[in-house]
Amino acid sequence: MIKVNKFNESMIRKMTVLADKYNAINLAQGFPEHTKKEIIDFALEAIHADNNQYTVTYGLKELREKLAAKIRKEKGIDINYNDVIITCGASEGIMDAILGNLPPQGKVIIFEPVYENYIPAVEIAGGEIVTVPIENGKFDMEYFSKIPGKGDFIIINTPHNPTGKVFTEEELKFIAKSARERDCVVIADETYEYLTYEKEHISIASMDRMLEKTITVGSFSKTYSITGWRLGYAYGKGLLMQNIKSIHDYMTICAPTPFQYAALKLLDLPESYYQEFIDSYRERRNFMISKLEECGFTFVIPDGAYYIFARLPNRVEEDDVKFCFDLVENGGVALVPGSSFFYKKEKSRYVRFSFSKDMKSIIEAMRRLKEYLG
Repeated sequence: MIKVNKFNESMIRKMTVLADKYNAINLAQGFPEHTKKEIIDFALEAIHADNNQYTVTYGLKELREKLAAKIRKEKGIDINYNDVIITCGASEGIMDAILGNLPPQGKVIIFEPVYENYIPAVEIAGGEIVTVPIENGKFDMEYFSKIPGKGDFIIINTPHNPTGKVFTEEELKFIAKSARERDCVVIADETYEYLTYEKEHISIASMDRMLEKTITVGSFSKTYSITGWRLGYAYGKGLLMQNIKSIHDYMTICAPTPFQYAALKLLDLPESYYQEFIDSYRERRNFMISKLEECGFTFVIPDGAYYIFARLPNRVEEDDVKFCFDLVENGGVALVPGSSFFYKKEKSRYVRFSFSKDMKSIIEAMRRLKEYLG
């Protein structure tokens, strides 16, 4: 049995606590500062319409139908509402997928640096983690091919947190071929699928013979700036999804009802909403890139999501943890130490910046950072 006391507090959440304590600008945790009024009104309308009790465990049928139709139209993936489940955020969808389908001592291949929630999910399920490094925006296919054994799961996050990497069609075809040859399941975390800049997002489930081998997890949180609503979804086929539904039922009963009703209207937002969304984040990304380069940080420019995973300037002598703890207290800016995105948690020279805040906050954060570095 896995003892939960072996897990440390999330470093991302820890830095948020410190940001509040020192009244720092929080570029650590990836959540926006504001939600559009019309989106807030969708939720209020649902609450006032008395949509406040449990839904069917798997989620509102109307919402699952609408999501399935959107996925068919945008991605050409042949699913129906029975293949979709509404979850309490993408994080629950990932946890359910792993707990429901990973065999005892199952091997899980993940790309590193890695979103920190994957690791405890695998360990709680009693699985074994094998890492594949992402370096300079790429992963080594030959290294991947030499991983012994067949593996049971591959977790792919595209666009990627924390690097902002968008996996290319060539890379996804390689992973899909490997999954078929190894006879393993792919969990595709597509939380940031609507937030890409120069490269196109591709769903691995749309590739040849991959729908039956893939659990795709998505989120309303980041696309609509509603991270506190805890609303996500997962889709796939057959027993994989049935196992997720069983875990979800006993974990949470259902996702928040009024927010499910609000999501019906979110899916009707015009194309202009998504373009404005991307343009706004591109502007913030480009501004932060220019300021970080001025300060001596080095990084691969992110093609998606809203993070920059940057190497500390040479003149900074501290490791990532010491730097971040001192910066939040004495510089008024909260970041995430890069070591929290590595399985071994060894000290590193990397930190993660989020540009999810509004431009005013980002401008002030960059001013404070420059002043702190001297």
